[in-house]
Amino acid sequence: MEKIKTDRQLKGEFMCMWFVISSILGVAFCHAWNLSGINMFKVTSLICGIANAAPLFLSAEIWAFSNRMDRGIKYAWKHYKLVLGLRKHLLEAGVYTVKKLGTVKWAKIPWISVDFEPDFKSGTIWIKNSIEFNEKLSKLNISPALGRYVVEQVYATKNENHYRFDIYDASLERRLVFHSFEAFKARSNLSGKYELFIDSYTNLTLTHQLIVGQTGSGKSYALHGYLLQMLLKPIPYHLYFCDPKASSIALLGERVSPETTADDFEGIVALLETFVSQMQKRQRKMKRYLSKKIDGDYRDFGLSPHILLFDEFADFSLLLQSKDKKIRDHVNGLISSIVLKGRQSGFFLWIVMQQAGSNNIPTFIRDNLPWKVVLGNAEDQTYVTAFGAGVDIPLRKMEAGDGVFTYPAVANKPRLCEFPTLAFDVLNALEVEGHAESGRSPTEYYGSEE
Repeated sequence: MEKIKTDRQLKGEFMCMWFVISSILGVAFCHAWNLSGINMFKVTSLICGIANAAPLFLSAEIWAFSNRMDRGIKYAWKHYKLVLGLRKHLLEAGVYTVKKLGTVKWAKIPWISVDFEPDFKSGTIWIKNSIEFNEKLSKLNISPALGRYVVEQVYATKNENHYRFDIYDASLERRLVFHSFEAFKARSNLSGKYELFIDSYTNLTLTHQLIVGQTGSGKSYALHGYLLQMLLKPIPYHLYFCDPKASSIALLGERVSPETTADDFEGIVALLETFVSQMQKRQRKMKRYLSKKIDGDYRDFGLSPHILLFDEFADFSLLLQSKDKKIRDHVNGLISSIVLKGRQSGFFLWIVMQQAGSNNIPTFIRDNLPWKVVLGNAEDQTYVTAFGAGVDIPLRKMEAGDGVFTYPAVANKPRLCEFPTLAFDVLNALEVEGHAESGRSPTEYYGSEE
């Protein structure tokens, strides 16, 4: 069976045929006027130039426009190569419409365009959607057609007229490696006051979050990187540490903020009460601010964030189940109040655990933690309990610190992330920065803020 050609291939063949015909006409004209040698060459070239000038100029204009020449030659060339490779693969995959004029048939491939970021590390591919191709495009893995680029997210636009493929350059190292605390400081200074970096492609605006991972998955180093960044911010971050196992998080809390660290049930409940009390105090202050900007939040008014880091939440949940109903309701009410009311005022709950099943964390609380990450190689059930059923997890071998996350602000589909490697004395850095930020007690902080 003869392989069908695309409309662009037919246009190219037509241009070649037109060039050949104009050359033959030029030679015939020279013979008719008995021209030879250099004169024959000049006349033939002139006829070819006149015959081909308009089509060539028009083709060049179309190419420049289609490949965003206004963004530079490098951009246009990269755009052209990527689209060309993708068109070839779509043709082979049968993603085209057959058009016909007389006996001539050709394949019409859906419109494709690419938006690269200025550094070409990432970008977005847009492919025109249609009733005929909707199902194919929703399931199509175009990564093999993109050279060094890999698709990270696929979703339809709001009007479903196009499919959007978010891509990144897989040849570049996603993970950030810091061999000194000074290098880490320099990178942290590039982030905003209320933003934390994770890797070369991923930044997190402060929000409630769930961190899931088995022992050895890299949770500790992920938390170390988070804490160091928060201690380096130009605005004070008020940190609270709950660790019912009295393990690494309790140790970090004792170094960074011993006044707001708890490792037993009664102490954790008291810390939750303190956290909610400060949140309510902030909310009263926010009412005055919001009268000036009704849709604002704590960031608009330069207020400090408060973060409660809750490690081994499953152990605490088990302890809570052994208490009477009044205590259970009180504690669940405190936690629910934080996840429902804390965002606008800048009070956030971070829960760390090995499994996020409903027997370990109430479904209501889990579902209201917008930023969820699963670190390391995990079982299918771990992803289901964290992200929900029916999600497609990227097929990657996960090293310690590697993971997938979801966040509604960037489309609620799992995306890859790699937490940084900290090749320096982390505990010493935490202790130094913790002392620098803890010159005043939390009460003094709250008093100065209010």
